[in-house]
Amino acid sequence: MNRLSQGAAVALFFGLVGSGLAQAATVQLSNLPLSVETSDTLLTLTPVAIQKIYPAQSRPEAVFLTNDKKVTMGFEWRQAALKPGEVSGLVSQFPAVIKAQVAGLKTLTPKLLTIQGTPWAQFIYTLAGKNGDLRREMLVTSAQGRMLILNVDSSVKDYSTNDIAVRTFVNGIKVSQ
Repeated sequence: MNRLSQGAAVALFFGLVGSGLAQAATVQLSNLPLSVETSDTLLTLTPVAIQKIYPAQSRPEAVFLTNDKKVTMGFEWRQAALKPGEVSGLVSQFPAVIKAQVAGLKTLTPKLLTIQGTPWAQFIYTLAGKNGDLRREMLVTSAQGRMLILNVDSSVKDYSTNDIAVRTFVNGIKVSQ
């Protein structure tokens, strides 16, 4: 079972998914130096659910899901140092790391984005899954001199269904420096 379907299944089983918000709102995440735009198209995993679903060594600080629980968006704030001026260099450096670590990689598209005035290195890749291709997106930026990562995980099909909700969420991320 992949991480996405395992997370959704566990969250449903334990009832640990927070409800969607009634309207769009800017929320400052207490454990991360950023705010996000939330809406009724997203759910959040509670801290208890995050602890139950994700192993300690790769546990995200905050996780959001689309309403159908088919796309997860998890933030990791790593101890690794990353200066704002180094983000653009990741676009050329990181593909080799991804290629070395991801078995069955089918496509990989690196690019530099600016979201709410902050540079982000974006890596979108696909790989074969049991029930169709999987889509992974990793967005990396500098936050207070550390590496901040947003991982967006889904199947290719489920991403297509939820594209607007995911892109709206991603475009609403504002990093506090």
